[in-house]
Amino acid sequence: MIQYKVCLNNGIEAFGIDQKTITANEDVQTCDEQALAREISHENPLIPEQVAKAVLENFCKAAANLMSMGFAIQLRNGNDVALRIHPDIHVKGGNINLSRAQELDPTVTELTVENAGSLVDKAGVTLRAKAECEPKFTDLLLSVSSGINRKGVVERAKVTRKDSNGSSLSPDSPDGEGTDPDNGGGDNNGGGGTTPPGGNTGNDD
Repeated sequence: MIQYKVCLNNGIEAFGIDQKTITANEDVQTCDEQALAREISHENPLIPEQVAKAVLENFCKAAANLMSMGFAIQLRNGNDVALRIHPDIHVKGGNINLSRAQELDPTVTELTVENAGSLVDKAGVTLRAKAECEPKFTDLLLSVSSGINRKGVVERAKVTRKDSNGSSLSPDSPDGEGTDPDNGGGDNNGGGGTTPPGGNTGNDD
């Protein structure tokens, strides 16, 4: 059962959000490689738990090596792509319009194929690793989930601007968790190495 929490948010000053909003966010724990390896072994008993754990522990480094060669990695469920991991490149500072182009090169009068490359060279690019869940992964989650359940309702204090020392000018949220401005004040769930409930169910070793 997937748990979620309803939050009554009292605004975020830095984003000019003064009105109250209600959001719903997942309330999850974090599992480690051991728990995932156990589930892999349950799905396919021919894969020992120790082998699955060793594969998972080396996955990120192996994926980074392939991405450094220009590859995107697709993880499948059967024939369906569920997760895609790839290098993500963008213009540093955001897209270049004519106004920004003229800041980078005052001689520019219009954006053309001929000057686009040099303008990007002047601005620079950013590189990060990015993982994207495909719709088929959501379909898989829905097919195996036993449903969702509301765990509770909490009220969050208004998030005010920080002072020059970096400390908040208002109390922390009631339950001590952070606020995510992207979703209007949702949880930043975390935690390390927690074996999920039911993690030992199935074919015990």
